Amino acid sequence: STVLQMLKTFGYPVMSSDAIVSDLYKKRRIRKMLKELFPDAVNGFMLKIDRQKIAKEIFSDPVKHKLLTDLITPLVIEEVFKRADKLKTTCFIEVPLLFECEYAEYFDDIWVVIRDKLERIKSVMARSTLTNEQVVARMNNQVNYDTLDLSNYTVIKNQGDLQALENLIKSLLEK
Repeated sequence: STVLQMLKTFGYPVMSSDAIVSDLYKKRRIRKMLKELFPDAVNGFMLKIDRQKIAKEIFSDPVKHKLLTDLITPLVIEEVFKRADKLKTTCFIEVPLLFECEYAEYFDDIWVVIRDKLERIKSVMARSTLTNEQVVARMNNQVNYDTLDLSNYTVIKNQGDLQALENLIKSLLEK
């Protein structure tokens, strides 16, 4: 997210898959599908979504996690490419489940931002209301970058020094 914000500051169009998910959740047909998967987490005539209840379910039940991922991720990717096609220029897209859902082949270039696990946990906890256990549960549903072959990708190590990170991003953009 930090790198995406830097790229936006440098004038590049950016997209966040999380923001696209939020847009999708506003559509009644998506809320109806979510109601079928998570009857206790989508309520009322307006089908109000309780994201915390959904998160609690999917991060404790691998089957529910897969069902939600299989439902939402293809719609997100479709929307990403629809928006990117309209731009007709280089854009940067944050895709949290890129490797897990095997979408890497659809992108021209991939920058993987990695960070020390403990620093990631602290950072997520600082910007959210999640506990250490909740953050770890989410991370356990993500690809393990320690075992993933990243040789075909640009790897950006975020060590917490924003100026160093910004300088690295500028250098990569020049290339």
